[in-house]
Amino acid sequence: MNENKFRKDLERIVGKDDSSFSGIELANLIRNKYGRSYDVTLIKKEFMGRNLLAMNVMWKYREQRSFPLTEDEYLLRLDDVANNLKCWGAVSHVRNTLEKSRERPRIGKATKM
Repeated sequence: MNENKFRKDLERIVGKDDSSFSGIELANLIRNKYGRSYDVTLIKKEFMGRNLLAMNVMWKYREQRSFPLTEDEYLLRLDDVANNLKCWGAVSHVRNTLEKSRERPRIGKATKM
């Protein structure tokens, strides 16, 4: 019991262990937040000599008939995004932003993180 309390306290302070973060976990975060399997894109731009990184939750979602990816392709895409987020050390930021965001993706407007 003390071990579980210690782990929860540690995660509250430094964030969860992100080494096992995967596309399936990212898909679950998005689905739990919005109720749909929205597509995501990563954007990397240079601004005034600094690299800026953003993840956009797009307005297209997998449950639409017109969505261009199969479920397997969608999960492979999210695996790639999850790996990039791990490399950039941004998993905790994405988790926290998804949890706190009140914005929802809608046609023509992505939700930025």
